[in-house]
Amino acid sequence: MMKKLLCLLLCLMALSMPALAEDASPVMQVHQMMIGCADGYLIRCGDVNIMIDGGNANPNKPTDEVLEYLHASGIDTLDVYIVTHWHLDHCMNLNKVLAEFGDADTVVYSPSPALHEDYNPLAHGTYQQMKMGDVLEIGGMTFTCIGPEKLTQNGRGNPDSLNFVLQYGQRKILFTGDFAHSKMINSTYKELCSGVDVLKFPHHAIQPYEIGKQAIRTVRPQWVIVPGVAGKHTLWDFFDDNGVKFPKENVLTNADGHVVILTDGGEYFEIRTQVALDALPTL
Repeated sequence: MMKKLLCLLLCLMALSMPALAEDASPVMQVHQMMIGCADGYLIRCGDVNIMIDGGNANPNKPTDEVLEYLHASGIDTLDVYIVTHWHLDHCMNLNKVLAEFGDADTVVYSPSPALHEDYNPLAHGTYQQMKMGDVLEIGGMTFTCIGPEKLTQNGRGNPDSLNFVLQYGQRKILFTGDFAHSKMINSTYKELCSGVDVLKFPHHAIQPYEIGKQAIRTVRPQWVIVPGVAGKHTLWDFFDDNGVKFPKENVLTNADGHVVILTDGGEYFEIRTQVALDALPTL
C-alpha cells in the first residue's frame, strides 16, 4: 500500500512540475581571459566554440596561459578563430592554439585579404578575410562586422582592427580590436550599436583612448570589459565627461581576474569575476 501511495505522490509531483521548453536557448558564455596586456576571448554556445585574438603580453617571454585556459574550459575544437589585427598581443598564439584545438573545418578570419605570412601555413583550418558588412551566423549567434571601412596597413595597424557586434537573442556585445571606428558606430551602424549590453574597450584602455566619446554616447553600454589594462590607467574621466555617465563598478579590468559573461539571450544575464581555472562554467 505504501509503495502505491509513494508512486502516486511521485506522479502528482511530476505533473505539477513545469515542463522544460523544448526550444529553450542554450546559455552563451563569453570569457575574457586575463593574460597580461593582451587580448584573449573564448565564446561558447551549445557545441560552438569561437576564439577571438589570444595574443601574448610579452613576445620575448612567451607563456602558455591561453592554452592553459582553453584546456581548463574543456573545449575540444574551435569552429572559428577571429584575429582582430596582426599585432602580437592579439595574434601571437594563433598557430599554437590551432595545433591543439583546430581541425580541417576551423575557419580563421582577420581584416587582411591574405593570411599574414608569419602564420602561413595554418596549423589547421582555412583562412578568410572579414570585411565591413560581413555577417557570420553560427550557433544561434550573429556576428556583424562594422569596420574597418578600409585598410591602411593591410591589417597590421590599430586603425585596421576588426570591429563587430555579437548579437544573441536580445543581447549585444560590441567587440573592438585596438581601435573603435567612431564613424561606423555613429552613422552606418548606429542602430545596431545603440544600447549594447557590453563594450569590449579597445587598446587596453591606454591613453589616448582609441575610441571617441561620441561613439560611447551612441553605444551606452551597461558594462565595459577591458583586456590587460595597467593599473595606472583609468576610464573614470572618460565616462564622466560631457554627459557620459557610467558606474565605476561596471568597468571590469585586470583587477577582476578572468571574467565570464553568461546569457540565454533573454532576461538571464550574469557576469562572474575572479573565475578560477578549476571553476570555469561548463556547458
